[in-house]
Amino acid sequence: MKQNRIINICFSESAKENFEHAISTEILQNHQEIIFFLDDLSQGYIKGEINIDKRINWCNIVKGEDSLKSFLDYDIDDLKENYSTFHSEVYKVDDSDILYLWYGSSREFCGMLYVLELLRNKKLDIYLINVKNTIIRRKEIEFTTRCTGEVIPENIEKYVEAKRKLNLNEYRELLDNWELLKKDNSILRVIKDGKLESVDENYFDIDILKYTPREFRNPIRTIGDVLGKSEERISDEYIFWRIKELIKAGKIDYSGKFGVMRRMKIKITDEGLRYLSTDKDAIKIWEKNYGL
Repeated sequence: MKQNRIINICFSESAKENFEHAISTEILQNHQEIIFFLDDLSQGYIKGEINIDKRINWCNIVKGEDSLKSFLDYDIDDLKENYSTFHSEVYKVDDSDILYLWYGSSREFCGMLYVLELLRNKKLDIYLINVKNTIIRRKEIEFTTRCTGEVIPENIEKYVEAKRKLNLNEYRELLDNWELLKKDNSILRVIKDGKLESVDENYFDIDILKYTPREFRNPIRTIGDVLGKSEERISDEYIFWRIKELIKAGKIDYSGKFGVMRRMKIKITDEGLRYLSTDKDAIKIWEKNYGL
C-alpha cells in the first residue's frame, strides 16, 4: 500500500534550508518532502495572472544598478528555473498526498494563495500552519516568528502541532481574496489585522525616513532598522527601491554612486523632515534618535 507523502510547501530560501536541515537530521520524519517557491508575490505586479515575464520585469525595476545577487537573494535565471521546477512539482501532487502550507509573512501568504490557485481542481488534504500563531519559550523568554524562515529547525514539530485543516469554505474565501488582489494595479501587499491587503507603494516611506539621519551614512543601516523594527516582514530590496524613490522625490539626499547600496550614503532632507512631521509618533522617534 502506498504511504501518504507529507509535503511541506514554503516560500523563501531560508525556510527551504530549515526544512532540509530538519529532514536530513530526522527532526522531520514519515517521508516528508519540500516544495519551494522563490518569487516574492507580495510585491510587484500580479494583475490578471502570475506572468513570469512581468515578474522578471519587476525584479529588474527593483534591482536597478545594484546587480549583486546577495542583495536580491536570487537572480533572473534562479527565478526562471524555480518557476519551472515549482510548477512541475505542484502538478505532480496527487490525492494521496498531505500538504502543509507554511506562512506568516505577506510574501508567504501570497505564495500560499498562489499554490491554492494552482491546486484548486484537486481533492487534497491541505493543512495551514501560520507560524505567527505559535509561541516558543526559551529560557523563560517567549517569542514569536514573523515568517517561516525564522523558525528554528529543532522547533518545527511544535509548529506542526498547531496545524489546522483547510475546509472548503475557507478555501473558496482565500481564492476569492486572491482574485480581488489580482484585479488591482497595486505593487505591494501586506498583512493587516490578519488579512492580506493591497496598499500604496509608499507604505514603508515613513519608516524609512524615521530611521534616516541628517548626516550621511550607508543605507544598509537604515534598511536594517526598518526590517528589524517592522512587524511586517518586508524584503530589503523593496526598502532600498523605496529609498531610491525618496531620493528622486527630494526627501532623501545621497552621495556616491546612485543605486548601488555599498557605494552610496544617504541622509534626510528638509523636505523629508517636513513629510515625516505629518506622523507625530514617527517624528518623535526620529528626534529621539537623531535630534533636531
